Amino acid sequence: MSEIYIHSVAINLQRCRGCIHCIRHCPTEAMRVRNGKSLIIPYRCIDCGECIRVCPYHAPFGFTHTLDSIAYLENVVVIISPEFYSQFPTKYSIGDIQEAVRKATSAKEVWDTTYAIYLLESALLDYVNSSPNLPLISTYCPAIIELIQVRFPTLIPNLAPFKSPVEIMSQIIREHWQKDHPGEGLNLVYITPCPALASYLKEIKEDTVEFIIGIDNIYLKVKKELQEANLGVQKLFYPKGILTGTLGGEAQIFNEEEAISVGGIDKILRVLEDLERNKIQDVKFLELRACEEGCVGGVLNPESYYLAKKRIYSIYKALNKGKIENSDLLKDLSEMHISRIVRTSPISPRPVWKLDEDISKALKKMDEMKRILEILPGLDCGSCGSPTCASLAEDIVRGNAQIYDCIFLLKEKLWEMAKEMEELSRRSSSVILKRRSEDNEGQ
Repeated sequence: MSEIYIHSVAINLQRCRGCIHCIRHCPTEAMRVRNGKSLIIPYRCIDCGECIRVCPYHAPFGFTHTLDSIAYLENVVVIISPEFYSQFPTKYSIGDIQEAVRKATSAKEVWDTTYAIYLLESALLDYVNSSPNLPLISTYCPAIIELIQVRFPTLIPNLAPFKSPVEIMSQIIREHWQKDHPGEGLNLVYITPCPALASYLKEIKEDTVEFIIGIDNIYLKVKKELQEANLGVQKLFYPKGILTGTLGGEAQIFNEEEAISVGGIDKILRVLEDLERNKIQDVKFLELRACEEGCVGGVLNPESYYLAKKRIYSIYKALNKGKIENSDLLKDLSEMHISRIVRTSPISPRPVWKLDEDISKALKKMDEMKRILEILPGLDCGSCGSPTCASLAEDIVRGNAQIYDCIFLLKEKLWEMAKEMEELSRRSSSVILKRRSEDNEGQ
């Protein structure tokens, strides 16, 4: 594989016990256990964080920038998503949390992504009514985009063609910054709930954010600032957009029977399999989130997603639904052409099954894989360090494993060797006894 992939999940080898929890739960078979330690196959990994979620020893972790990374910067503007508000008790207002973030990061301004969500709502409704590829699949969650690229490439035409809320907000903020601070530089920082968003933003070629900090890396500092009770003024906020932080928030713009909202990788795999088989009919929109209950369940969020979901709805209930802060900005957004929020580069399949650049060699390796699969037991137990027998066969032809990594074949081989040793021992004993007998007769 010649492609270079940027990821935000790594393995702490000192903590790893080689327990194979990660390889059993990875949706794209990106995990392996070799020499008693886990490793990640870059071209398969989608940064969904499932390995972080299931590991009992906390060996996988998401790595992002820290507060120290931005301590030396000037003109910092921070972007947060709706789920960030749910990480703190509801006694703190949205303005309080924004002000605490501003102080914790020494930022000039703090924005959230809900204005971008305001733009996306109308764009989604218009596109669904004109798209031939229904149901339309949300591109809000980058892990879902990558999952489709790796495992369900035939569904790529169903993906919505729009940028993520963070990309759109980055564009809006940069334009307003240049208008208010002509000639001054700007450093955009995004606070992310998951490694998938961090990797996605790192890979984007367009000018978006320079620094991505995990919520887990800033949570305690913001909490400390909140406890000092310096009240902030609520700003830059579209009330209805806060519900996108939890599952069902994006689909709320559609009639109940027109949209399906699904959270959790295992459930999503079943939905996408059904969609490939044309089992999902009369549905216009699929809101899919890799994490349970949506972004409030992101693996970098410190709080329980059940509690966070409850807080999201409590915050929304207390808001003035009809009020949209910063009406001047809202006017600018209403005049923003839809082309500004459409992706400029297409989403392409990931060539995870490419065994070799040379087609003739690749075909030979495929034949070799089939031969190996006929030998393997087909139990998919994972004891070899690969998630399935098919993945072990692939690893063998790629030169990353050997046939006797399979413990069942190894057991059979050891049994055969033991029988050969037993037979050899028996023959050796009979020869020795015969020679002793001949020696005694000679004496």
